[in-house]
Amino acid sequence: MRSWQRYTAVEYAKPAALAEQIAKTSDIPLGKARELLLNAGGRVRGMLGLESSPVAVNADRFQFQNFAGLLVLAPGLELEVAPKFLGSTQGWREDFFLLATLSHHGRLLDQEGLKSSSDATSDLATLIGRSLVEMYWRNQRRPLRSYRRLHQKEFAIEGEFEPEDLVNPGEEGFDQQVTAFTRLNPYNAVIGAAAAQLAPVVPDAETRARLERVARHLPRQPAPSRLKDQRLPSRTRGWQPTYDLSLDILRGLGGAYDPKNALAPGFVMQTWQVWEHLVTISVRSALGGKNVSAQSGRVLGKRYTGSNLTDLNVYPDVIATIHSEEGTRQVIIDAKYKGHIERGRLSVSNADIYEALAFARAASIKDVVLAYPCIAAEVSASNKEVGHVAEFSRIDVEGVTIRAIELGVCGISQRGGLKKFCSAICAAV
Repeated sequence: MRSWQRYTAVEYAKPAALAEQIAKTSDIPLGKARELLLNAGGRVRGMLGLESSPVAVNADRFQFQNFAGLLVLAPGLELEVAPKFLGSTQGWREDFFLLATLSHHGRLLDQEGLKSSSDATSDLATLIGRSLVEMYWRNQRRPLRSYRRLHQKEFAIEGEFEPEDLVNPGEEGFDQQVTAFTRLNPYNAVIGAAAAQLAPVVPDAETRARLERVARHLPRQPAPSRLKDQRLPSRTRGWQPTYDLSLDILRGLGGAYDPKNALAPGFVMQTWQVWEHLVTISVRSALGGKNVSAQSGRVLGKRYTGSNLTDLNVYPDVIATIHSEEGTRQVIIDAKYKGHIERGRLSVSNADIYEALAFARAASIKDVVLAYPCIAAEVSASNKEVGHVAEFSRIDVEGVTIRAIELGVCGISQRGGLKKFCSAICAAV
């Protein structure tokens, strides 16, 4: 088999004879190739907690559903599954890399302090760098300290020492062990290493200088040898997002897309969640966090189960408050991922309409926007790249207006792409 081989598939594309393709281009038998693909589906199912395998097989033709990302099938054999709204268009990997990172670290856009900077550029390294700097200095009122046993030489006796050391002190003082509440700890080592590693790849000079200042502000200590997820002590819990982001930077999420660093389990994601997160954080970035409520439960009715009475709740993705010269109004924005194209015609399913009406009734809001992604297969032919927004359907039911829009995503990782997407969704609502 070749030393390295990568195959590409598109989510929800027509079933393809991928196992046969692998067998023809490598020394893997057809049966083994089929087994590798099915095993990959089982791993994704376990990773994402799915009810069934996202790899469907029909007459030895494979279709990939409800997920996208990169998978290792065998040593030197890799499979990449592109989301349906990016497809195999040029630059889709960079686009998905940006979306996956934003989905995992939604705070990169939805904080009030980052609103202006996120509008300025969508360069991933700059966006992450600004976020890390903002989070670091915001937490400096309570420095990240922990108790640690330190070895030091001082003439002032503070810690534990050997009796014979009192007779013959060294030139620098008595050799002793001290328990100190210090910034010399593995947590700061991770944050400092992340700032130092990210700074050289950030194109924005100001952000690069601010990252270098963070690295210098922390005490010098060796870079961490192991990168592991862990919960910080309760007294320093405010530093947890900063530590988590720093870990991902060191694991390869801090620079431009690099295929060598894009094979971690965290880079396999449910596409509907990626889309929902993108819509939510983009609305927050465009309108401001104070004007946006995400996944806020509203009571639709009552549920009777025997003698038990409970509330029947619904959870709209976003309820946005919009201020304008005409006054203040509220709108429900619901991210929809499943198909809105049936038999070549744009439409809204009855199920989506019923759900939108339930949201409107529970929240007492008359304006609902259903946000769908453009299918990548249509982008090149009809100029539906990032920044494209179009209302393709409008439904009126007893005073409730449901507007269905489609949004272009391809090219979102290009400079200014994220700003275009935020502006498009803001204009639509």
